[in-house]
Amino acid sequence: MEFIKSDRPVFFFDIDNCLYPKSTWLPVLLTTTSIDIGSIGHNIHDMMAGLINDYFARHLQLCAEDAKMLHQRYYKDYGLAITGLALHHKVAPLEFNKEVDDALPLDDIITPNPQLRRLLADIDRTKVKLWLFTNAYITHAQRVIRLLGIEDMFEGITYCDYGKIPITCKPYTEMYRKAEIEAGASSADDCFFVDDSYLNCYHAQERGWTTAHLVEQTESEPEVKAAQYQIKELEELRRTFPWLFKGSSTQSDVPKSVNGLGVGGANGVNGVNGVHGVNGVNGVHAIDEVDGANGEYGVKGAYGVNGEFGVDGVRVDGLDSLDGVKRWNGMNGVESSFRLQGLCGKV
Repeated sequence: MEFIKSDRPVFFFDIDNCLYPKSTWLPVLLTTTSIDIGSIGHNIHDMMAGLINDYFARHLQLCAEDAKMLHQRYYKDYGLAITGLALHHKVAPLEFNKEVDDALPLDDIITPNPQLRRLLADIDRTKVKLWLFTNAYITHAQRVIRLLGIEDMFEGITYCDYGKIPITCKPYTEMYRKAEIEAGASSADDCFFVDDSYLNCYHAQERGWTTAHLVEQTESEPEVKAAQYQIKELEELRRTFPWLFKGSSTQSDVPKSVNGLGVGGANGVNGVNGVHGVNGVNGVHAIDEVDGANGEYGVKGAYGVNGEFGVDGVRVDGLDSLDGVKRWNGMNGVESSFRLQGLCGKV
C-alpha cells in the first residue's frame, strides 16, 4: 500500500484509557455475559487485565499468582502480553484477541461521548490531521470508537497487526516509524501525540514527537515526567495546544521562528505558558545548547515558563528587536526556513 505525505502535521491519539477514562466502570452487573465480573473488576482497565491473567492461567496451566506475574513480565519486556505468549508459547494472537479484547462487554460500558466529540470537532483540520494510534487489534479499536460515537472524526488508524509475527507495538521505534509512514507525517517534528502510557509517551518524546502524557486525577503523578506536557483530561489539550483549535491564530498569523526565537517580538506564542520551542521539538529553548549548557535556558522548559519571558514582545536581559527580528544576547535572528511546532511554513 502506498502512503501519501500529509501537507499538515499529524495528531496521534491513543485509544484505550485515553479516549475513554481508565476509570470507566461497569454501571450494573451483567447477565448477558459468561465473564465473572466479580473476579476481574468493574472498570475496563481492570477487566482487561483480569481477562489476560485468566488467559495465562488457563492456557499455560498456571496458578493465579504466577499468571499475573508472567503477564506483567511480558508486558514490561515486550510492550504487549500477547507478544510474549506468541514468542514463547506459540499462542495465536488472533485467538488471544477473541478471548480477551473482543470478549470485553464494551457495549454495556462505553457510550457516546458528546464532550469528546466536541473537543475533536473543535480541532482545526486545516492545521492538523487526526489519526488513531493503538496497540490493540483493529477489531477492538473500531468497536471502541464506534461506541464513543467518534468513528468519523479521524482520518485513519495505525494498529497492532496481530496477524504478523513478531508483533510491532508501542513503545518500539518501529511502531512510531510505522505510524509516521501510514499517517503521512513528513517528519517526527510534525507529530503530536497523547497517550496514557508513561513508556509510550517517553519514547515518543525521545523520537521528537510533541507529546502530552495523560495522567488521570485518580492516578499518582510520576516523579519524573514522561514528556514535556502532562494533562489530567483530554479537555486540557485546548490550552496545551491552543493554536491547533479553531478560532486560534491561523498558520499565517503565527509568528515565524528562527531556531526557536520568536520573530516580531512574540516568543512563546506557540508554547504553552510561554514555553519556547526549537523548531517545534520538545518545547525547549536552548538553541544548539547556546545559552542552555548551564541549565539557564530551556532545560525542562525552565525559560519562559508561566509566560515570564518573551510574552507580548517584552524585552528581558538585553533582549532587543531589530526591524521586528528578535535579538538575543547579540545573536540576530535571520529569516530562515525553520518551522515552529511544525505549523509555520518557510519564510
